[in-house]
Amino acid sequence: MSDNFVPITLPSQCLTYPEVKPEDIKARAYQGSEEELLSQINPLNLERNYLEVMKKVIQGIDPLKLTLGDRLYFIVWECINSYMDVIKVKTVCGNCLQEVEVSVDLKNLGVIKLPDSYKEPYEVTLPSGKQIKLRLLTVADEIEIEKYQQKQGKSHLYRYARSIVSDDNIVEKLKLLENSPTIKDVAKVRAFHEKFYHGPDFNYIYKCSHCGEEDDVEVPFRLDFIFPTGETLTKTFGEKF
Repeated sequence: MSDNFVPITLPSQCLTYPEVKPEDIKARAYQGSEEELLSQINPLNLERNYLEVMKKVIQGIDPLKLTLGDRLYFIVWECINSYMDVIKVKTVCGNCLQEVEVSVDLKNLGVIKLPDSYKEPYEVTLPSGKQIKLRLLTVADEIEIEKYQQKQGKSHLYRYARSIVSDDNIVEKLKLLENSPTIKDVAKVRAFHEKFYHGPDFNYIYKCSHCGEEDDVEVPFRLDFIFPTGETLTKTFGEKF
């Protein structure tokens, strides 16, 4: 069986991977051999288990180095190419205030890219006056955050500490945020990650089936993107039985 790898264009534009050629990055749809791994994924083991899947279906880059935005884009790409390109989302129309079920065509989601000028490490001046350097989080970071959460029961500040670029160890980076004289410093770090979000644009425009007016709905991320089960599975694959 051919592996059927095809080129994919990542939202980061590979600006965070200077050693990687964008044209070398390829992916293939899931095959039957991935079913066992995908079936074992749950919210508690998502990061480590999905990494094993990505190692099989991505070429041209170490999946551990992927930014979280690129990984999210890849998850949606796999959903479209392996399972389904249309999902159902329930919302309330902002015009007529009636509940409506929206058929979201994942192929028509926009893609938010990193700006061409983006460069890491990114220098930021905190409200307290301290200057720091930041980077975007990666799959490798998310795996360590998952481990920290399971061990410590909390990971909010640890998450953002991992994005600080310095010669200090992670303990010192964490203390920098914990001992900040103003919470605005932490907010500034969080804002960096919001500002440079890249990946699928989950804000979807639809036409209400009741009033005919256009509105928008925020498409929620769900594990069905990775491994459809239940109603999603039967609606996609079971209607012709």
